[in-house]
Amino acid sequence: MAKNKKQHYIPKCYLKAWCDQNIPKNYTPYVWSFEKNFKIGKNKAPDNIFHETDLYTIWDEHGNRNLTIEHGFSGLEKQFSSIRKKKLSLKKALTYDEHFLVCMFMAAMHSRTISQIENLGNMFKPVLKNMENMMEHMKTATEEEKENLARFSSHSLSTDSEKISYDDVKLMVEKPMETMMIPMIETETSSLTKLDFAILCTTEKQGFITSDNPCIWIDPEAYKRPPLYQSPALMYESIEIIFPISPNQCIFLNRQGINGYINFDLKNVNNTNRIIRIHANKNYISNQNKTDELWFHIDEEPEDSWEKQHVKKANKYEETNNLP
Repeated sequence: MAKNKKQHYIPKCYLKAWCDQNIPKNYTPYVWSFEKNFKIGKNKAPDNIFHETDLYTIWDEHGNRNLTIEHGFSGLEKQFSSIRKKKLSLKKALTYDEHFLVCMFMAAMHSRTISQIENLGNMFKPVLKNMENMMEHMKTATEEEKENLARFSSHSLSTDSEKISYDDVKLMVEKPMETMMIPMIETETSSLTKLDFAILCTTEKQGFITSDNPCIWIDPEAYKRPPLYQSPALMYESIEIIFPISPNQCIFLNRQGINGYINFDLKNVNNTNRIIRIHANKNYISNQNKTDELWFHIDEEPEDSWEKQHVKKANKYEETNNLP
């Protein structure tokens, strides 16, 4: 059997921090895995969850397996695990290189999940479809239409340094990991290193949970913006990134000047866990088979949300103009 076929999108070494500390003797270490909207967990060994066959394997034209991505992730996982054990868990300051590696691990965890891999492939599907429609139209277009279409295509599918061809876009749709994943991780890593870096800490026994989508981008101010601009992005000053690294610690990237090791009380831990559970794809993980009601609490829409403000404006307009 070929080696390295079982490839984890949530690494075993990362999940081991959530293994139950009260495991009976001679049992294989396990975490508690919960379906996203359920409160009863199942004990699962980290080796047996969050993996796919040949998820990161690249196949050449002869059917040979290229494990460059898988081996790259494996090396990064070992470096992160060492930093978590020798520095972060002991609340020690990180060197520049260690900070960079932690940010790279976060960027990788943001890009390598099943949902993100699917998003990578879907990202350029509309572009590919438009290009194919354009190519089909060119078969029967007049010379003037061909010139106009060529100018439009050249302008809309180019960057400062190069033009993106049909073959380039087709390859990005068909093989997103090989063409986009590594460049995206590299670019994101550079951006993450520029954010304020805090580590939220707790001594609570259960502490922070994690999930199959552990690197979470949120924006507390997004609800005030129009729907098209509500997705969290690094362009916004209010961006926050949450990444639990153990039941005792959770990394918090921000632009609020919040840095260093910060002690969290139980209420703040549970509020953070609520965010982690909500952003899980299918499952969340804990070191105990219990939950807190706060994790499932749903906030009411704020009065100053974009949606409510526009409803108020619409109602006021109708009242002013005596509309039925």
